[in-house]
This record gives sequence, structure tokens and C-alpha cells, in this order.
Amino acid sequence: MKNKATAPAQGGNRYNKPGDYTTTSDAVRQFADVLYRDTGASIDAIPDGELHRFDDVDGKRGNIACWYVLHLDGCPAGAYGNWRTGYQCNWRANTRQQLSHAEKARIDAVVQAAQAKRDTDKLQARGHAAERAQRLWQAALPAAINHPYLKAKHIPAMSLRQLGDLLLVPLRDIGGDLASLQMIASTGEKRFLKGGRIDGCFALVGATALPEDGELYIAEGLATAATIASTLCVPVVAAMNAGNLKSVALAIRSKYPRLSIVIAADNDHLTPGNPGVTKGREAAHAVQGALSWPSVCMAHDCSCSDYNDTAHCGRLGDE
Repeated sequence: MKNKATAPAQGGNRYNKPGDYTTTSDAVRQFADVLYRDTGASIDAIPDGELHRFDDVDGKRGNIACWYVLHLDGCPAGAYGNWRTGYQCNWRANTRQQLSHAEKARIDAVVQAAQAKRDTDKLQARGHAAERAQRLWQAALPAAINHPYLKAKHIPAMSLRQLGDLLLVPLRDIGGDLASLQMIASTGEKRFLKGGRIDGCFALVGATALPEDGELYIAEGLATAATIASTLCVPVVAAMNAGNLKSVALAIRSKYPRLSIVIAADNDHLTPGNPGVTKGREAAHAVQGALSWPSVCMAHDCSCSDYNDTAHCGRLGDE
């Protein structure tokens, strides 16, 4: 959530000083102000006792990861939170008292019902995406080596298919089932099937199946994975993003305990906190694996961050 310094701890409570609202509209405004201070989101709160969703300002547009409930009968009270982070806070107007048992039970019932519906909708969306992935995959042909993205990245068409000008990258779970697809246009634009599962799923390049022992590299994106696979002649897994490295590594470790896992992290040296190395280190630690990241030339106008970038960076060869 935004403004961490002012946000209460997990499961905390917010209240207004006695007498600081006089009308229903004042109560709604006070709730919206508190929600804005904690989440950074400006909303027109609807005090109907129902759950309403809104975007996490730290996520992509349309993520609707945040929620709130507000009712005005009796003493105005409500709650708000973020399903993505697990954050939740209660709010009550005009008193330093916490929510009553009845108020809390009422809000909890609304939140739990919404959570159950959200989980059901998510499972259904994953199922529909998996079915669509199968249809598209079956309709596609082996990828052409002259696809603009492959040429731009200097990588082979490993385990990829093509539908029109779209490259199809298969995302499979640890059981080998096709869960979703990443689609890469000739312009390099990437997108995933709507509702498809990504967490714990991956694309394997350089092999037709995961090895039971030996060395396995886990990288972020397809281009990085293909570069490592073709250079070292080893199987490599693409987790698709830094946040998925740990989930993929744990899934693979649970099924193949004898594997020597190496996390090939992106070196996001231009991003505060270097999320590529940070998430890579977390993944390596979780599975007792090794961690590797590319050296970069550090030139002020160079944006190299992964092994594919550095493999084709002329500056590195001049040092």
C-alpha cells in the first residue's frame, strides 16, 4: 500500500476524533480521506455495506486488487485492504473504540463472500485460458527463424510456435500441462492470455522435458533463457518475470530434488533496489541454489540488464 509510514499495521484500526463529522456525507468523506492516506487511491466511497474493488496504484491499470466496505447505519464503520499484499484495516467514525463484534462480523461476512467469489472466478478464468491456450497452440505452426523478435534478440526458435505474426510461448505447470501462453508480436510487444495462470508456470527451452538431475538454469524472460540455453547447451526455464522466480524454483525443487538449480537473474542496475537481483537472491535462497547475474558496462546511456542484452552489447567487448 502507499504511504507505509502512516498506514497502520496489518489488521490495524483507523478512527476519527470525536465530533469531526456531522453528516452522512462527512462520514463518507472522512472514510475516503483515510483510504487515500493509506492506499494512495482517490475514490468516491459508496456506503451501501457491499464490497467494492479498486486498483492498487502500484499495479497495472485495471488490477482491482484493493477493496473496501462502508456502511452508515448506526455508527459509520468500514474496512479496506489489498488482496495482493494481504493488507487489511478497519475504520470506525467518531470513537476511539474498535469495531464491535457485530460490526466486525458483518464486514467479515461481506469480505469472505467476495473473496470466495473472487477465488471461484479466478479458477474459472484459468480454466478458460488453458482451453484457449490449447486451441491456439494446436492451430499454430513451428515458429519461423526469421520472425522479427527472434532476429532482434539473436535467438533460435526453441520450442516456440507461430500464429500469424504472433510468437507463442507455452507456459506449463510442473505437471507439464499447458496453462497459458505468452504472445509476442513482431514489434516485440508481449502479452499473456487473459486470466491465464502464471504463478509457478514456466517455459522450458533447450530440452523437451525437465531433467531429473544435473544443472538447470532459471531465468526471467524467453530471450534470456534462450541465450543461456544456446550458449551453454543446457536446459533453461523462463519464469516470465522476477516475481515468479521463487514460485517456479520451489515447484521444480519439490519434484526434482537432485537438480542443481542456478537462478540467472536480471541485473536491473538502473532500477532502485535492483528487483532482478533481489528477487533472484530470494529464489536461490529458497531452494538452496546458486545465483548468477550479468556484468553490465554501466555506460550512462546503456540499458542492458539481462544475459541477452549483454551478449549483444558492443561496449562490453571494448572494455
